[in-house]
Amino acid sequence: MTRQRSPRGREPRTVPFVLPEGTPRGAARHRSPGRAAVRHGAVAAGLTGSALALVGPAVMALPDAPDTSAAATTLELSAQGATLDDGASGSAGPAAAVTPVAGPGGGAVAADLIKATERDRAADAATARQAEADAAEARRADEARQAEEQRTASVSCGADGSYGGVADSVQAVGNAMECVFPGHDVLGVGSRGNASDHPDGYALDFMTTDGDAIADCVISNRGDLGVSYVIWNQRINTGSGWERMEDRGGTTANHKDHVHISFEHGGGTPDVSALRSCG
Repeated sequence: MTRQRSPRGREPRTVPFVLPEGTPRGAARHRSPGRAAVRHGAVAAGLTGSALALVGPAVMALPDAPDTSAAATTLELSAQGATLDDGASGSAGPAAAVTPVAGPGGGAVAADLIKATERDRAADAATARQAEADAAEARRADEARQAEEQRTASVSCGADGSYGGVADSVQAVGNAMECVFPGHDVLGVGSRGNASDHPDGYALDFMTTDGDAIADCVISNRGDLGVSYVIWNQRINTGSGWERMEDRGGTTANHKDHVHISFEHGGGTPDVSALRSCG
């Protein structure tokens, strides 16, 4: 039963409150489960505007209610796009940046990469040095080969004297020596008053008063030229050094105006290219 005040200030009068027929006693004092759930959902939804931030959609199912409309009622709360309040300005701030942190062994991996790079650089430098050394060695070998080819090349300048019919090997040496030491008269076959290689065609005389260079050249290459001995300026050299000779009484007899060269009899083909070392 409730009490109501009359509009004109009269004393309140009691009006009986009658429940509908068939309603259980005490039902007016309690809200239906559906209404309670809606109210609680509204409170939860209101909190989302404050400091609460939801990370995903939330759906609350209301408990069964006596009537069909209350049973079908659901409340969906979604916090999609919600952000935390910064607590200072009242506005939502951006998400904090995340700094990647190296995992276990990250420092060791980086050190290994640096060491591998250094090893590659050292290997490249060693390869470059080796290539440079190989190139230098190839240049030296080529220079030596060219020098040897030049030294051993045939000595020819058009000289073709037979020197009175000397042996072929002797003529070859005489012709080559004329190219190296031009401007001299060269004598070959001839009679002599004493033992000599001239009559047999195994001796040559280079007429000159300055025969040191010619004599030294022939002695230095005597093996290649097939020379047995050399006489110059009253001295003789058989390959063991110069030795003084007796005085024969004259300039020509004492070999002061020519260089005498005697050759091995029956010797092989001389290597006249050796004479290039005398040029």
